[in-house]
Amino acid sequence: MSDEPVDGGVAPPPASAPAGSGRARGRRFRGALVASAVAGLVVGSGAVALAWNLSGSDDDRAFTLVGQVRIKGGPPASGSCSGSHELSDLDKGALVTVYDSAGRVVATGSLGSGAYDHSSACVFPIAVRGVPGGSASYSVQVGWHRKQRITNEQARTGGLVTKFD
Repeated sequence: MSDEPVDGGVAPPPASAPAGSGRARGRRFRGALVASAVAGLVVGSGAVALAWNLSGSDDDRAFTLVGQVRIKGGPPASGSCSGSHELSDLDKGALVTVYDSAGRVVATGSLGSGAYDHSSACVFPIAVRGVPGGSASYSVQVGWHRKQRITNEQARTGGLVTKFD
């Protein structure tokens, strides 16, 4: 067998353009352009999501409902206190249930320690964390007693005062 080329000595054309050719540079440019566009889309989407989250109304964010339960005082007293008779469920740890305007339970907490104030009323602090915002009003039930309806503003500003006379 001879070492002569079969096609009569003509060298075959190159399979692809050399790395320095214009066609290869165009492919690299398009690849970099696509990668940059994807990166920009990801960063832009993240920025929009962050701005959207930060622009949310404070009314929609969870808050701590703060208030108090007051049991009418009798003779001058001081120190700690708790409910008695029909109010015997009013004591430190009593369940506080918060309902939204649709009547769904949205948060629960408990009463703090009761103490007599200057008028000898027994006062228990209420602090219920994680109350979701966005409801026009709330109802709050302490122990087994009736619910008390309050506005969103009252719930956020400590306007809850439940009185038992």
